[in-house]
Amino acid sequence: MNELMLRFENVSKRYQLGLTRRSLPSILSGWVKGKLRRGSQPESDRYLWAVKDVSFELRRGESLALVGPNGAGKSTILKLLAKVTRPHSGRITSHGRMTTLIELGAGFHPDLTGAENIYLNGAILGLTRTEIDRHFREIVEFSELDRFMDTPIKRYSSGMYVRLGFAVASCVNPDILLVDEVLAVGDTSFHQKCVNRISELLEKGTAIIFVSHDLWLVQAVCPRAIYIDQGRVRLSGSTSQVIEAYEQDLHRKRAEKLKVSDTADDAGRPGLGEITGIEVISLNGHPELRPDKPAELRVRYVTYAEDEEISLVLRIVRSDGVTCCMMRTKLDEFRVPPGRGEGLISVILDPIQLRGGTYYVQGILRDGRDAASIATGSSDFFSVTGSILTFSDMNGVYEPNRKWKHEFLSARSAYGSFGDHPVPTP
Repeated sequence: MNELMLRFENVSKRYQLGLTRRSLPSILSGWVKGKLRRGSQPESDRYLWAVKDVSFELRRGESLALVGPNGAGKSTILKLLAKVTRPHSGRITSHGRMTTLIELGAGFHPDLTGAENIYLNGAILGLTRTEIDRHFREIVEFSELDRFMDTPIKRYSSGMYVRLGFAVASCVNPDILLVDEVLAVGDTSFHQKCVNRISELLEKGTAIIFVSHDLWLVQAVCPRAIYIDQGRVRLSGSTSQVIEAYEQDLHRKRAEKLKVSDTADDAGRPGLGEITGIEVISLNGHPELRPDKPAELRVRYVTYAEDEEISLVLRIVRSDGVTCCMMRTKLDEFRVPPGRGEGLISVILDPIQLRGGTYYVQGILRDGRDAASIATGSSDFFSVTGSILTFSDMNGVYEPNRKWKHEFLSARSAYGSFGDHPVPTP
C-alpha cells in the first residue's frame, strides 16, 4: 500500500511568449527578430515559467490537492503528468494506468453517441474491448445517463459531459487519477457521488491528484495539499494549513484593491482634523487575533479647533468588501470632549467574534453631530486565525458565542441525556 506511484523531481516548464504559429516562415521570422533584440530584451519578456523547480511524491492510496490562483501552474503540472506536454527540465516518473479528467470532453468525439464514446475513451485509456464490456454497465449507471446513451454527445450539456467523463475515468479502476476543475460543473448530488467514488478509489489504492477552486471539496477529498503560485511551491503540508496560507494571500490581495477606492470619503469639512493611525491589538497576550478572544481598536487623531466636538465611525471590512459591523460614538452616546491637539479613541470588542479571514478597519472622523465627515483613515490588514479561512456567503462574518442543547421529545436514547454543551470558539 506504500508503493510509490508518482515522482515529480525539480520539474520546470517554460513557454515562449508571442509564438503563435509554427509555419516555417513564422519560425524564421521569429528567429531573426529574436537575434536582433536578444541583447536588449530580458529573458522574463521572452519566456514564461509556468512551472519552476516543483517537486512532490505520491504513493498508492494517497490523494494530493494542488491549490492556487488562476495561472499559478496547476493545470500545467497535470498536463506534464499526463504527458500532454514535456518539461523543460527535471524528471517525472509514474507507475500503473493513469486516467485523466483535465479538460471537459477531452477524449470524446462530438458526433459519436454516449455509448460509442465510452468505448472510444476506454480504448484511449488502454483498455481492451473485453475490459470495456465488463465496466460498461457500471459506467452507465454511475453517469445516470442511461436514456441518452444513443444520443450524440454534441447534444449533451456540460454537466452531462462531466458525468460521462468522470464515470469512465473512475470506473476503470485506475492506478493514478488526475482531476482538474471539471467537478465545478454539475449539481450538488453528483458532486457528493463523486466524492464518495473518490473515497472508494483511495481505499482500493488509487493515487489521486486533485485540482479545484472549490476549497470545501478539496478538504473533503485530500488530507495533503500544495500551494502553487507563479509556478513555484509556496507551501506544502496539511490541507488546512495550505488553504489557510492561500486564503490569507487571496484575502490580502482583494483587500488591497478594495482599500484604494474605499478609503476615499466625501470631503466634508477638511482642515478641522485628521486621523493619524488606526491599529487593532490582541488583548489576550497572544500575537494572533482569535474569534473567541478580546481585541482593541485604537484610533489616533489630531484636531485643530479648540471648541469643536468630534465623533467617530468605525467599520470593520472583510477583504471581499463586506462590512462586518459599523460602530458610531454618537449612537452609543459616547461623547468625545472638544480640544485642540492629539487624541486617542479606542473600543474593546470582547470577544472580537470575527470568523477566520483578513480584514481592515476604516475610521471616519466626523463632527460632533455626526453630520459631516472631517477625515478618514484605515488600519493595516489584520488576520483572524483559528478556523479554516475559506469564506462564502454561507459562512457569515462572525462567530457567535454559543451553547448547544438537546432533548429527546418522543424517544429516549440508550446513552441517556447529555445536557448542555457550551462550544468554545476556534
